[in-house]
Amino acid sequence: MPHDFDALLRLHPRGDAAFENEPLAAGHLYGGYTLALAVRAAARTVAPGLLPSSVHAVFPSGGELGSPLTLGVRSVRDGRSSAVRLVTVEQGGNTPLLLTASFHAAGEGTDWQEPRLPMPAGPGGIAPDAVRLMGMDPFEFRPAGRHRVDAGADVFDPLHPYWVRPHQPLPDDPGLHAAVVAFVSDYMVFSAAQVPGSPPPPETRGVTMDHTLWFHCPMDAGEWLLYSAQPVRVRGSRGLVHGTVRTHDGAVVASFAQQVLTFPPRG
Repeated sequence: MPHDFDALLRLHPRGDAAFENEPLAAGHLYGGYTLALAVRAAARTVAPGLLPSSVHAVFPSGGELGSPLTLGVRSVRDGRSSAVRLVTVEQGGNTPLLLTASFHAAGEGTDWQEPRLPMPAGPGGIAPDAVRLMGMDPFEFRPAGRHRVDAGADVFDPLHPYWVRPHQPLPDDPGLHAAVVAFVSDYMVFSAAQVPGSPPPPETRGVTMDHTLWFHCPMDAGEWLLYSAQPVRVRGSRGLVHGTVRTHDGAVVASFAQQVLTFPPRG
C-alpha cells in the first residue's frame, strides 16, 4: 500500500529537542529515510519563517528499519535571520547519521540560474516504474532514461534522470517539503557514482559516505520534480556525484552532492 510521507516521517517528541520515529517493518535502513527524519527534526526546532537552506550528512554506521531511531537536536546558532542545528541519530549504540542543517529567512533579491538544460520527456509520457525501497512506497517514480526497474535493471544501472511525485498530498509544512526532497535525493545515487558505460561486476555493493543538499528557494515537493545526477569523479573505491532537482519548467529548486563507496564482490 502506498505510504503517506507525513505519516512515514512522523516524529514523536521525547523531551527537550529530542524525537523518535515510528519503526517500520524489518529491513536495512535506507539513508534517505534517516536523512529526511533528521531534516524534519531540525526544522521542528527553529523559529517560524526560517527555511532550510542546506544540510550536510555523514553516515558513520548502518541501521535497521525495525528498531526506533532517537534524534537529538542541538542548537548551534539562533539569529534573527538564520539558525544552525546539529542532529545526531542513534540506534542501539550505533550512529546511523550525523547532520548539520542551516536555516535562513527568505528575502527579496537577485534570482538567477545557469542557462537551463534541455528537459527530458515529461512524466505524463512515461509509465510508472517499480521502486526499490525496502518495502516503502511513498512516491510515484518515472525514470526518463533508458533503464527501468520493472524491466530488469540492475541496481548499478543508472536510473537518473527521473520524475517523482508523492502518492499522497503534502500538508503546508516547509520542513516536511524539504524532508521529502532530501528523502528522494538519496534514491539510487550510488548507481550514478560509477564510470559511465562501465558498470561494476555483479554482487558489487555501494554505500553512501556523505550527502549534502542545498535548498535554493521554497518548493512544492507535492508536485512532479525531476531529479538528475551525474558522476563528477571516480577514483579507486570512491565516486562523487553532483545532482539537481528541477521543476517541470526547468527551474532548479535544490542541488545535491554525494560521495559513494563501492565495494568489490566478496570472495
